[in-house]
Amino acid sequence: MQVETRLSNRKSIPNQLSIFLALSFGIRHNPRLIMSTPRAFLLLILCFSGLPAIATAQSNPRTEKINQLCQKIDADVAGSEQEPEYSNIYLTELAVNRGNGSYPAVGIYRPVVKFFYTYGDREKNPYPNRLIKIVVAIDRSDRKEYAEYCFNEAEQMVFYLEKKDDIERRLYFVSERAIAFHQDNKPLSLRTKSQAAIIATVLREKANLVSIFRRSLEFE
Repeated sequence: MQVETRLSNRKSIPNQLSIFLALSFGIRHNPRLIMSTPRAFLLLILCFSGLPAIATAQSNPRTEKINQLCQKIDADVAGSEQEPEYSNIYLTELAVNRGNGSYPAVGIYRPVVKFFYTYGDREKNPYPNRLIKIVVAIDRSDRKEYAEYCFNEAEQMVFYLEKKDDIERRLYFVSERAIAFHQDNKPLSLRTKSQAAIIATVLREKANLVSIFRRSLEFE
């Protein structure tokens, strides 16, 4: 359904552009058209107002490619969890405070981190060592926090999802550099200090988690 919707949107763009250009041309050469055909003028406004949104939706194929990669990773991970003994995706789990002891001044504090990984270059390393996804879930006394990190074949982070304090953030990366920042499904600028600080924190936390994963591979 998503593919059909995207194709339908792409087909509608030339049609809307044609209507917009035709009406613009007619009004420019016959200004009385505005007064004599209010419906045409209304259609012109609707077409014009819809063009930025359509252009935005179609202007970033890199984020669409990242979404497709993450969907594939999610499907592969879900399959591995159903039949882990037959999967080539492996799971290392780190659970903090599994006994649910109460933390001073905090109460409930129970982080669980899941590292999903598979084979990389098997000529260099015959064992699975390529990180594909990290999931972090934290239970606190007053709230729950959730985060995902997705990686490409080069083990570069390409996507970050965070659900915290009733806010959802989605960050897209290429070569470890942020290219898009969405908060509650709204695109935000990458140039503000607050967004830059969030991106820097995400990269720092990612580096710390990857380091933990790398050290876990050293166990024999």
